[in-house]
Amino acid sequence: MLSKKGWLLWLPAVLLFGSCAKELSCENCSDIATTANKPPVANAGPDQTITLPASKANLNGSGSSDPDNNITNYEWTKISGPSTITVANANSIQTIVSQLVAGTYAFELTVTDSYGLFSKDTSTIVVNNATEVNGNWKRLQVLPEHDFFFGSNHINFLIGIEDKVYAVSKNGSFWFYKPDTNEWLEQGHLPVFMASSNFSVVFSINNIGYFIGNGTCRQYNAANGQWITRNNAPVGANHVDYSVPLVVGNKAYLVGSTNNLVTMYDPSTDTYTPKNKLPDVDAWTGFVINGEGYCIQKEGRCWKYDASTDSWLQKASLPPSIYNMSGFSLNGYGYIIGDLNRTAYNQNARMKMWRYDPSLDQWKQIDVDYPGAAAYEVRTVSLNGIVYAGLGYNSGDMEAIDFWSFK
Repeated sequence: MLSKKGWLLWLPAVLLFGSCAKELSCENCSDIATTANKPPVANAGPDQTITLPASKANLNGSGSSDPDNNITNYEWTKISGPSTITVANANSIQTIVSQLVAGTYAFELTVTDSYGLFSKDTSTIVVNNATEVNGNWKRLQVLPEHDFFFGSNHINFLIGIEDKVYAVSKNGSFWFYKPDTNEWLEQGHLPVFMASSNFSVVFSINNIGYFIGNGTCRQYNAANGQWITRNNAPVGANHVDYSVPLVVGNKAYLVGSTNNLVTMYDPSTDTYTPKNKLPDVDAWTGFVINGEGYCIQKEGRCWKYDASTDSWLQKASLPPSIYNMSGFSLNGYGYIIGDLNRTAYNQNARMKMWRYDPSLDQWKQIDVDYPGAAAYEVRTVSLNGIVYAGLGYNSGDMEAIDFWSFK
């Protein structure tokens, strides 16, 4: 039998032991659960290769597993590749990625379990340019002769809005081309004060057309046929007339051809912002490939613009002695229509064509000529995998009303 003193000594010991055992047990329970749980194993699926014009691919993480069968989250992340993509559902075990352009993409799949353990795997998608073919021109319905006489003092442009090609005549009449019936239909007129605006800058963003001339800017909504006045473009020393428009994402970068200024127009805020200057002079034409703008200056020097870093990088130049250039992009390539040694302009010969491959940084003259009139200011629109070209004026300041498609 314990003495009273013995009981007093024994009781704290029991209490102390019991308290320590309970704390240790809870910690051990947590440790045992964590130790017993195994991390999941991510499987992002096989690497893939597609060829333009295909621009979608399926990301499939269904090969992922977990020894404890308690995966709670999947997450797809693009870790490299061109910027213009859309992931349908980044937290789905399977999803579709779209708006792919030529280049190599890496998509990382992160798989997480209920204890927060995770693993990652990467799948690569290579998007190749379309098989290199020269393409063919097709003659379409000419523009109405009574409205379309172009000279050096007249408006002369084409613009693609939604799925239609529009043209503006010398008197400001506004027409659209209907491909299923191969005809031009009059849509109305430009606002009166725009009809005399020379060397207009035109572009479209998110199916809305923008027209800039003499500093004024108007917006055209093809869905309802409405014109809206937007903020005037900078004029004077910082003007954006005589500019090469490069539409990257949801913004237009206007490269000055009489100066080397670059102005970004953001339609969401209706604002103009100065950007880094073109490191050259005499910007002449341009195009956009894979979300990057390319500006060709008068003597054929080519500059690539990266909007994400607001930086210019010189690329391979065109061969010398190409004049009256017009540019467009199609299926991941850039194209130039031009007059080699002025033979088209002076001798009524055909304009030649050059193709730019951004993956090789290389220009190549192709075996297909532009069949339209040898003219200044040939206008081009790339729309739904087809290029439309025409208009302009020749050495005698005579009309050029022919209209062509290229694909």
